[in-house]
Amino acid sequence: MKLAAVVRPSSEENLRLLAQLGVGDFVYYGMQGMPLGLDRLRKEQQRVERCGLRLSVIEGGPPIDRIVLGQQGRDAQIEVYQRALGDMGKLGIRTLCYNFMPQITADAMVLRTSVATPERGGALTSSFSLADFDHGRLTLAGRTSDEEMWDNLEYFLKRIVPAAEAAEVKLAMHPDDPPLSPLWNLARIMRSVENFERLFALAPSPVNGLTFCQGCFGELGVDLAATIRRFGPRIHFAHCRDVAGPLTDFRETFPDNGPTDMPAVFRAYRDIGYTGLIRSDHVPRLAGEDGDNDGYGRQGNIFAIGYIKGIMEPIFGKPPN
Repeated sequence: MKLAAVVRPSSEENLRLLAQLGVGDFVYYGMQGMPLGLDRLRKEQQRVERCGLRLSVIEGGPPIDRIVLGQQGRDAQIEVYQRALGDMGKLGIRTLCYNFMPQITADAMVLRTSVATPERGGALTSSFSLADFDHGRLTLAGRTSDEEMWDNLEYFLKRIVPAAEAAEVKLAMHPDDPPLSPLWNLARIMRSVENFERLFALAPSPVNGLTFCQGCFGELGVDLAATIRRFGPRIHFAHCRDVAGPLTDFRETFPDNGPTDMPAVFRAYRDIGYTGLIRSDHVPRLAGEDGDNDGYGRQGNIFAIGYIKGIMEPIFGKPPN
């Protein structure tokens, strides 16, 4: 297992900071708004490398909103997606973390009811309470059913998996967050262990896998270590965070302040022979930080990276310099 990280903004100062912390691999988010094309993606890769990191994972990928809802224009989005996978393959970027959550608003797929819930020492964190959620709202997308979403996903996979195989890029589906359905009358299908197994059955190719987001599966209340062993080689990427409370009323915690036995989880990764990447995810906002509480504050991520390194070394050994 290797340590990766995302940082916002991805300035050269922040990229150098990650390298100084001992992070080797960078997770790139800049493809969500528009396709970059090979030349621009190469320039971004070179910029990251000059700061001492490898650009190893792309999260989000090109726009997918019409694909998810089966709307007119999805074939054009799929063509863009196929080209993006080809560009990743040419540059040796081998993992794409994506999701199949409906684009509920212009900037929302992950849903929370608060970003100012108290955590340890008065740090502020995000939380979700179904009782506080306006679940009856109807968006411009209307209503969707589970089977409509499964049909849309199958349509997508049939066209994307061959492109990923040709490019030698692993597809890593992220769970819905929160894994509840429907929300705002839109079905969300990546919400259970069994549904992920249905995803794998739709496209048995080894490139068709998942991002094991410990927070999302923690929201489901599953045994994380047992679920890691169950998924095994289908895990292509991992997110490390923790949550406290049931699915309908949870808060995100510091990685050392939730209910999860983190060393047991990391031993499960070792036991399945996982050699991929893991990154810190959704940290509380610490004292002295300002701006949006988006879960990626600089100080909180520094703490989480150190915490993950401290668990990894006795289990996986000290990484080479």
